[in-house]
Amino acid sequence: FFTADLLDPKYSGLVGRLRFVPSFFSLVDLASTVPFYVDSFLLPNTDLAASTFLRMFRLLRMLKVEGRLDLAIMMVDDVFVETRGILGTALFVGATVWCVLSTFYYIAERQNLSMIYCGSSQRCQDIDTSLCEIDQWGIVDCSAAGCKSDAGVEECYNLYRSIVTSSYWTLINLFGEFPLFDQHSAWGKVVGTVTCVFAAAVFALPVGIFATGFEDQISKRRKLR
Repeated sequence: FFTADLLDPKYSGLVGRLRFVPSFFSLVDLASTVPFYVDSFLLPNTDLAASTFLRMFRLLRMLKVEGRLDLAIMMVDDVFVETRGILGTALFVGATVWCVLSTFYYIAERQNLSMIYCGSSQRCQDIDTSLCEIDQWGIVDCSAAGCKSDAGVEECYNLYRSIVTSSYWTLINLFGEFPLFDQHSAWGKVVGTVTCVFAAAVFALPVGIFATGFEDQISKRRKLR
């Protein structure tokens, strides 16, 4: 912070130093040094894992001096600021796709017996879930399988019993992992296929936005030469 003007003359003075705070290398320094003080003074006698490994982020500063990609690294924050509006739009599109696909997964899988999970209950782990019953809202009753719920506590439940719980598995699918694919119903597999297509499209949006941003920044710098 105090030597920011050595990095670039535009960071000289108080206003210039404040302008340096949200830059890429400033955030690298922050992530590298703050954990040390947190571990040393705020959490000295706790069982929390040490966070000094975050100092490895300082290796990114070497790119400025020795790396061949130093120009691209220094342009990251400029590109982000320049494209923050359209990135926000892409984030909104991604969140909308996530919610819609979660809803479709809930509709397709809320009555799927193969999605019943009893791992949280010690006495119901080895039951035959094919004997369980699921109502139209996704509520599970495994009394016929020998696992009766006590005092209103649901011992077993469907992993897709609500849109909220479905959103977790949908997010995993959007990142390219399908750990429950062999347990999906026919309609669930259809939704999974559609999820693959939208995942590629959603992740392609920010990639294209950043690529265009870098191209614009390079064009501007070439004109200034």
